[in-house]
Amino acid sequence: MAKEKKYKSGLKHVGFSGRPQILARTVYEGDEHIMLSTKGNGYSLKDDKIKFPSIFANVFDVQLTFEKDGVEYTRPLTVQEQLPLNNDVRFRWNNADIFGLLKFFCSPDDRRIILASGIHDFLLEFREENYKSFEDVLTVKEFIRLTSDAFIYLCIQGGFGKAKATTMGNLVDLFQLRFQRRKWRF
Repeated sequence: MAKEKKYKSGLKHVGFSGRPQILARTVYEGDEHIMLSTKGNGYSLKDDKIKFPSIFANVFDVQLTFEKDGVEYTRPLTVQEQLPLNNDVRFRWNNADIFGLLKFFCSPDDRRIILASGIHDFLLEFREENYKSFEDVLTVKEFIRLTSDAFIYLCIQGGFGKAKATTMGNLVDLFQLRFQRRKWRF
């Protein structure tokens, strides 16, 4: 029997109510003529598809189950855009933000990382709103670790080995704590 992975945050499980359906967004001829912004800045559907190549085809809940001080908690979050684009509430994201040397570990378009990056991006994109569901139990730093552990968990479920997924998740955690810390002040 395989040994269960222990997570620094006490994460036990990442589950879903409804199966996340992931779509790759393809740029089609004419997308550059469909304007998504009413402010006249020329932001087209083509621009949006290039910036955010993946989209969940449905709205669903992700449930994070974790343990702290011997008590188990499950917190559901509805995965959807909080600021819909043209009334579309489906969450879209830029796949994995992988730069330079980090591409040694994984391509940002690797199918094994797409779900993990989508959930992680959702948790971070709406960090302040999502943290409200955890603030009675977790500090901001603990919540950051929980998001990184959810990323690791989903990478392993997607097919990465534990060592590679843990290394990538720890790098994600380090990036949030060191380079994104101003975004976590609320």
